[in-house]
Amino acid sequence: MNSREISELLHAHENVYILTHILPDGDAIGSALAWGTALRHHGKKVRIFCPGVVPRKYAFLPGVVAIENQFPANLPLGLVFVLDCGDLERLDYMKERVQSGLTIVNIDHHATNNYFGDYNIVDKSAAATGEMIYQLIQENNLLLSKEISLCLYVAIASDTGSFKYANTTPRVLKIASLLLENGVDPSLVSQKIFDEYPLSTVFLLRDTLNTLQLDQSLRIAWMSLHEDLLESYGAKEEELEGFVNYGKNINGVEVGIFFYHTRNGETKVGFRSKAVVDVGAVAASFGGGGHPRAAGCTIGGWENNVAMDKVIQAVREALLETETLNPEKCDLRR
Repeated sequence: MNSREISELLHAHENVYILTHILPDGDAIGSALAWGTALRHHGKKVRIFCPGVVPRKYAFLPGVVAIENQFPANLPLGLVFVLDCGDLERLDYMKERVQSGLTIVNIDHHATNNYFGDYNIVDKSAAATGEMIYQLIQENNLLLSKEISLCLYVAIASDTGSFKYANTTPRVLKIASLLLENGVDPSLVSQKIFDEYPLSTVFLLRDTLNTLQLDQSLRIAWMSLHEDLLESYGAKEEELEGFVNYGKNINGVEVGIFFYHTRNGETKVGFRSKAVVDVGAVAASFGGGGHPRAAGCTIGGWENNVAMDKVIQAVREALLETETLNPEKCDLRR
């Protein structure tokens, strides 16, 4: 799908609905706000929806208070942009409403995207959906205001780990530079997104680190916690973002895993890898998805320990296969 086709779709629809996934991250929120604001400036009637609660750390973004968490059944017909979702399952309870006769444009960068839209813009080489929204704004000659630039910078900085992950490319750094020229304050974004935590998050992290385990090879590390612990500190699930990185960041570890056991019997799993294991493929084998270096899934129907054992074994097998096929690369990364 090219910019001309996007322009034609926008010309044909007055009402535009933008949706993103449950448990939204900075890329999801920043991309949705940026695209929504750009289209409002273009004269469109825009509403933004998210099936999950927007984390408190994004409260400083312009327009965030207008994001809705219910998708009404009686909305006028319009064009739906689904952003940063590999599949419609990530829209949770909004999925059925979105599929009820609305034209869907799928904009995403996940390697596991299943091309669910009537129109699909999927760029697996993009570091973030925010990078793709920036390109769409430029290609369609839409206004790139300071507010939009801030939202895009948050989107891109979030999915590149503040420009330290392997997906940080020359292209994405050029875009970030242009956004800074448009008035974005990177120190403000860093403080709000990466450097400030509620006290409850610190307590949760302390207790979660006490569960840290490594396998015999010292190449896989994992941690876990139960939803009951969140209640004891008055914490929210959004505060667990980034916990998975602590295991992965240990010297010599290739894969970090974080298990979150919910009261309804599900186990939510986050994966991170440093260099060689495709954790997106591992997550996909459990019905999830993501990127080669960052992915996740939700497992139901098994006891907590059984779910953990199966996931850890799958990661062991993926690591063994990778090290067998690429021993030199693996040795260099230890």
